[in-house]
Amino acid sequence: MVRKISLRSTLLSLGLTLLVAGWTGCKAAPEKSVLSGTPTAKTAPNPQAAPGQQPAQPAPPAASGAPTGPGSLEASGPLLSTDKIPAVVARVNGKEIKKSELMDGAKVMQMRMAQAGHPINSTAGLYRQVLDQLIAINLLRQDARAQGVTVSDDEVQRFVATRKRAFPSEEVFKQALAQAGVTENQLREQAREQLVLQKYLETKLAPQANVSDQAVRDFYDKHKGEMQVPERLHVRHILIKVDPKASAADKEKARQKAQDVLKQLQGGEDFAKLAQQVSDDPGSKNRGGDLGLLTRGQTVPPFEAAAFALKKPNELSPVVESNYGFHIIQLVERQNPTTLPYEQVKDRIAAVIRQEEVGKLFQARAGELRAKGKVEVFI
Repeated sequence: MVRKISLRSTLLSLGLTLLVAGWTGCKAAPEKSVLSGTPTAKTAPNPQAAPGQQPAQPAPPAASGAPTGPGSLEASGPLLSTDKIPAVVARVNGKEIKKSELMDGAKVMQMRMAQAGHPINSTAGLYRQVLDQLIAINLLRQDARAQGVTVSDDEVQRFVATRKRAFPSEEVFKQALAQAGVTENQLREQAREQLVLQKYLETKLAPQANVSDQAVRDFYDKHKGEMQVPERLHVRHILIKVDPKASAADKEKARQKAQDVLKQLQGGEDFAKLAQQVSDDPGSKNRGGDLGLLTRGQTVPPFEAAAFALKKPNELSPVVESNYGFHIIQLVERQNPTTLPYEQVKDRIAAVIRQEEVGKLFQARAGELRAKGKVEVFI
């Protein structure tokens, strides 16, 4: 079954993303590490699920002054019935913002906050804050046009082509358009609006965001203790698989097989060769049981406890039982926690600070335009 994708919501989310995640520094999206560019959440606790996967590095905190957590959105307060929301929720210099846009925007916001682990309800405060962001988007789009910011047809075409690739076929894409009540021409125009806004940010606001070397160094020095690569182990394992629901006799048979393998290893048998011959882990056996570097929290508890109890290279664990069966683990290398050097992370820290500065410029410019323009709000 193919998951339905709302094209209108996808396009709207681009505008909200610029405001809420990319340009304002609000952590509305799943947090990503400035150091690695990868999500900081732990991987599934399965030593076979992602063998050898590099652990995510810790993310430095947001730059000074950036909102953190759900406090930047109104997550509390009374719920608001959508029946009480008028068909037109605001006008921005005569341009209407419709209820449907507000509903889509609220859904996008709730989805992003839920992904970040901060689910929020449909309160009056949420709708008003989303509306304020939609007003800001409209004001800045109008300013972009006034300043002559345009995008080419080729840029629009490339954008739409990228959206199409999210669907398995042209037919499914057209069906999604029909379900969303959007024609392909309307999609192109909506895409053009989003691209104009993005170019406006990149060409008119971003160049004003200057980040000094001293600011980057100060940020690094202030948060140095939070820029550590945690302790990591490079390990190999052999799995003798057994179904958790297997009979006691079958479990004992598997345990005895694992004990026999351990005796062979203790007698000098080559670990990698034996893993290729007898391990039941399809993800690692062809690599001689190699699981690569692991941090705490990446494997099931019994496996983790046994692995981190190993102290010296080539040391073997006893037979370890988990819900996958019986493991024998060998330590290849232990890496102690280390602080990442300034030269390695300075460019990514600068990008974080610049992102926050652009967010401030964005909000300031939107405030100026709102003060000068005619904005009517109906909720």
